[in-house]
Formats: sequence, C-alpha cells, structure tokens
Amino acid sequence: MKAIWRNAGRYLLIAVIAGGTVLQLHEEQASAADGALEISAANLMEGQRQAFRSHLANSLLFMDRDFLGSQTDDSYPASHIAFAPGSDESERNFSWYSPSTARAGQVQYAKVSSGTEDFPENAAVTVDASLKNATYGYSAHEAVITQLENETDYLYRLGDGQGNWTQAFHFKTQDPSSYEFVMVADPQIGASGDIAEDQKGWERTLRQAIDRSPDASFILSAGDQVDARYSEKEYAAYFAPEPLRNYPTATTIGNHDDTYHYAYHFNVPNENWELGNYDNSGGDYYFSYGDTLFMNLNSNSQNPEEHIQFMEETVEATAGREWKWKILVFHHSIYSAAAHSQSEVVLNLRDQLVPTIDELGFDAVLMGHDHSYVRTYQMENFQPLKNHMMQGEVPVNPEGTVYITGNTASGSKFYGMQTEREPYSAVREQWGVPTYMNIQVEPTRLRFETYRTDTEELVDEYEIIKDPSIETVVPALEKVELEANSTVLATEENSFYPETELKITGENEEGGQYDISPESVTYRTSRDDIRIKDGKIEAAEDAKPGKVEVYAEVEDGDTVWESNAVEFELVEHEEIGLLDAGSEWRYLDDGSDQKKDWVKADFDDSKWSRGAGPLGFPEDEERPEFGPVETLVGFGGDETEKIALTYFRAAFEVEDVKEIGDLGYVEFGVDDAVILYLNGEEIMRFNMPETGEFGFEDYQEAVSDQDLGSEDRIERIYLDKEALSHLKDGENVLAAQVHQDDRFSSDLYWDMEMVVNTK
Repeated sequence: MKAIWRNAGRYLLIAVIAGGTVLQLHEEQASAADGALEISAANLMEGQRQAFRSHLANSLLFMDRDFLGSQTDDSYPASHIAFAPGSDESERNFSWYSPSTARAGQVQYAKVSSGTEDFPENAAVTVDASLKNATYGYSAHEAVITQLENETDYLYRLGDGQGNWTQAFHFKTQDPSSYEFVMVADPQIGASGDIAEDQKGWERTLRQAIDRSPDASFILSAGDQVDARYSEKEYAAYFAPEPLRNYPTATTIGNHDDTYHYAYHFNVPNENWELGNYDNSGGDYYFSYGDTLFMNLNSNSQNPEEHIQFMEETVEATAGREWKWKILVFHHSIYSAAAHSQSEVVLNLRDQLVPTIDELGFDAVLMGHDHSYVRTYQMENFQPLKNHMMQGEVPVNPEGTVYITGNTASGSKFYGMQTEREPYSAVREQWGVPTYMNIQVEPTRLRFETYRTDTEELVDEYEIIKDPSIETVVPALEKVELEANSTVLATEENSFYPETELKITGENEEGGQYDISPESVTYRTSRDDIRIKDGKIEAAEDAKPGKVEVYAEVEDGDTVWESNAVEFELVEHEEIGLLDAGSEWRYLDDGSDQKKDWVKADFDDSKWSRGAGPLGFPEDEERPEFGPVETLVGFGGDETEKIALTYFRAAFEVEDVKEIGDLGYVEFGVDDAVILYLNGEEIMRFNMPETGEFGFEDYQEAVSDQDLGSEDRIERIYLDKEALSHLKDGENVLAAQVHQDDRFSSDLYWDMEMVVNTK
C-alpha cells in the first residue's frame, strides 16, 4: 500500500492506493512537496476522505494500473503519456501529466540492445522538459528528443528532475525509406456511455494492429480521441493501452477534442498556432518521415483560408525536399457515406479544400468523423478518375488523390450509411465492428490494408504505384455523352426547380471510362438568352419560355468531339409564401391527450397559449436561418419525464385557391419529429414511421428506427398536387404534432414556412 499526494495550497490531498485502486482520500492541513509515502489506511477517517472523493473522481491519474500498480514507491507518478512523432524520423515528442508541481521534469533516453529491459543510466541522454497548462491539480510537461538513429532500439523514461523516474519504456526506430504505420479513427472513448467498455475495445484494436505490424513506425489517429472534451476520465482511458507508450502516435483534433484540454495533453511538431486553431485546442501541424510529408489540419476551424495558407506555407518551407509521397490528415471527412456526409460543414470544407489538395498533389487524404468506412476512387476536380486503372485494380502513375474515411477504432459508436451510393465511393461499408488500417510506404508503392477486429479479416486493400519506368498508355477516347440532372429551366430564380447541372462523360475505345478535364469542354446552346458557366445553366433576365438545346464540344489532342444534344423546357414561374417562418402559432404543452379533433380547421384553440416561432426550449436552441427560440414552450416540469407530444396550430389565408399550382414545399426546423396536417389531412411526416397513428404518449425512439435529423440544418419536404388539394379559399390551418425522442430530451424546436407556385 502507498499514498500519492498533491499540494493544494493550505491542504495536502492524499490518495491511498493498493493494486492501482484508490482506497481512501485524506486531507492534511500542511505544506509539503509532491511525492509518495507509506501510510496506514487505519489512520484515515471516513469523513475526511468524503470531502475530496468527488474532486479526484474526475481523474483516473491515481487509478491506472499501468502507471501505479507497477511503480516502486520512489517512482515518478507520470500519467497520460503522449508519445508522438517529431519533426522528422530523428526526433520524438513527449507530453505527460504529473501531480501539480513547479518542476519542469526531464526525459532520459538511451540506445540498448534488442530485448534489454534495464535502463543504461551511464549511456543515457537527459533532456529537460518545459511546463505547460494542465487541468486543475496537475501539471503538464513536454519535451523533444533528437538525433535518433534509424533501425535502433531505445529505452526512455520520464522524471521529475530530482532522481525519481517512471519505469522505462521501449521503442524502436525503423528504416524510413520503406516503412509502415497504423491508421485508426474515432476511438471516442465514452461515446457508448461506458468508458470501461470503450477502453477495452480501444485496447483490443491497438493490440491487434501492433501484433500485425510490430515494426510500425508510428500510429496515426484521425481524431476524436474522447467523447467529452473536458473529461479526464476519458483521456485516462484513451492513454491506458500499453502500445501508446511504445509507438509514437500522431493525433488529430476531432470535433469532440476541440478545446484547450486537447492542447494540455498533446505536443505536436511544427505546429502553427495561428492557422487552424479552434478554441485553443491547437493549430495545423506537419512532420516528415523519410520521403513522405504529412500535414495535419484542425478541421474544427471553419476558416478554409487558414488551412490553405498553412498547406501552401508548408510546401514552401519544405521546398528543398523532393517528396515521394504527400499525405494529408484531418477529422471531418469530406468524402464519406454516413450521417455527416451531407452536412454543411463537410460540404463547405470539400468545396474550399479540394482545389488546393489537387494543386499541391497530395497522394492520400486520411479522415474520420463519420464512423463508417469509405475509400474513394482517385479524385481530381471533385470527379472520380478511372483513366489510370491498370494491372487490375491497381492505379499506376495516377492523377488525383484517394480519400479514405476510417471507421471507429473502439466500437463506441457507429453510423448507418446513406441509402444512395455516392459517385465517388469505390468502397463503402458499415461492418458494425471496429477497424484499423495498415499503411505501407515504399519508394514506388503506397499500400492501404483495412482489417476488422472481430475476425481479423482483411476487408479492403488498395495500392498506388508511382514508377516513372512504367509506361502508362491510356486507351483513346471514342464517345462523349452529355447528361443533365433536370430538363426544366425556370425564367426566374426559384425554390422549386433544382439548379440545372450538366455532366459530361467519356468512353474509351475499350468500353471503359475516359476522364474528361473540365478545361477541355465548351458548351453550345441553340439560344442566345441561355448562359452556361462551370456546367450550370441559367436563363437571362429577358429569356422567354420555350425549348432550348444544349450540346458539348470536347477537345482531346487535335480532335474535337461533339456530344449528343439535350433538350430543355424553359418555363415561366411564380411562387408565393402561404406561411412565413416566425409566424404566430397556438400551442398546447400540458401533456394531455387531444385525440384527433385538434387537427381540424374548425377546432377551437382559443384557450391554447400562443407565440411567434421559433417555439421550443431552451432559449438558446436554434436552427440555421430560422434562428434561436422566440417563444419558450413547457415540457411538463419534470426534467427526467418530459412530455412526449406538443401540439401546434397556425392559420393563414388563401384568396383564390384556383390560382395555386401543383408544386409546393414546407421547410422547417424540428426537434425531434413531426407529423403535419393541412385542414385536418396529413400532408407529411419527418423522423416518424411512414404509417400508423401516434399520440401523446409516443416518444420518437420508441416507435421509429429512423436516425434523428442533423441539428445543423433545416429540412425541406416537397408537396405534390394531392397534398395541395386540401387548400381552400379563406382561412386554412396547419397543425403540427411534434414528438420528443425520449423522456430525457434536452430540447424542443419548431418553426416552418410553406411556399407554393401559381398557375
């Protein structure tokens, strides 16, 4: 049995430990240095330890058997050891926690013979650390060791500068000309609600990955190390696996890491704190390993200009090196296939970053965030490329970049895939088990292997070959085809007809795809009042209704190919809003059963409360465009038993229903689900089963297997002629029944607008 103490001002806080478990806590009104001592548990009083139980409960510093169960009484109690790649293969970075202290600490390292366990003090190099900010009660330390030799065994240990050391940890440097590394994504410890189980899954994945790749040069994590960004419990569970002390890990800042607590824990090389920094979590950084350049972006920063500046400045700063490979890493996958694949944040990053990724010639982009697996085709200018496919499925000397999204490494959370396959997805899977990747880097080959942890099966493999000695011959172009996503154009900007986009595809003489560069395409139209720019069609202000034909000319070498013609119908369009966002609604929030009469137009709702939209709770709940809650709605008064259903009704006028056309939509923000009625007739559902009646006791999660809508966007559902047939002259009523997902729901939100076209 032993005790570790922390100096907390007037009081000394003591934790008594046996076998890595905190037995008792004790307070002494004294001043002393941090350290360890032998103490009898019998001397401690139950009342004394209770006052500090909750204070220490937020940290596992004293509970981690890897750090305490194996330490001697005079050992240095370092924890949360972040061992990371340095600026290049000759350096390694360190960061760690200790009980609060003014001592900066040290790192010692030494070359050893393979299999040696005793630390050779006489041959060791000692490097002084520096202090940095840490969570309450701790100090954080960071240091860099340099001049490491390739293919060499080392031991290192951490100390307080006063002769007290941790146990020694082993690592081995590799040959940087041909090496491998492990890639993981989203361990997100704590996301399942069970930190211990998430830690087990994380440890299992790392051990399998290292067992398969014992000579890995490092581990690369694509972000979301923890779930709750301030949780020291989750960080302690993340750092617990033994491989993290033996293999340097290049981490990425995920959206669950995006606060200063991340900066407390990690020490990364070549970090630019001014570019990409978000909420003081850290900026963009880079490092090299052999002839590979790695850049890592903090994609929580929604300022693409900063990321672009960082990438361009990094290329300039390293211009003296001829990189064989360039790899970019960030968290928010811009080419994924699950819940986040169409979020505004992701699409904006894609639009802004891809041109620079293309220009700088990255070979691969590694990402996470969407808790599912996607590997794209080679991508350039937002398009999948297939000209380069040779030797089966292996691209030789290809153009473009492959984008890979890793699935969760712990199994703490999985996302379901979108129904429709994306044109960029070569492989897209949700296996429902953790996965990891082994990535092999050689002078002429970059190979990606993905494994699942339950069966240890290889589930995807991909290889890029770049070898100038191999002649690549692209089959000649034989046919050009033009397609459009819609053949209806409107004379005016509107909300109903989608923006018309043209797609040009080529077929080679062997029947395969021929990649066509946008710069080689010229579009031709049969009318002067139609304009085409970047493949998008729009009508001039004075354009008249009628027919228009469009075709494309493609220049390929000395030959100009002409596509088929696509005919469009240019139509007049006018639309009117029947109900605006922010309109007044009557609402009932008492949890009563209103049966079915409440949806009818003539129902008497005069005794209901009323207020302008958006309506809901809490006051800071909001949606894009609709904004924060304007009218606070009740939830029944019990935080743990919120009512399942809230009723809303709004009236609007129609002067002449015969003038309304056959197109309409409702656009809305809702938390969590809604069924909408027009004059007593149902016209749409969102986040609810397609059939069945649901009432005042039905929570969304109990009746539906649908995923909840994203809270960073509003929804739009189009209405057909049948739905609009329920409109009438005079007063019309929309009735919305809004369901909570469960009784613990933290928020509610409702507002909408309704728009129709005219004849």
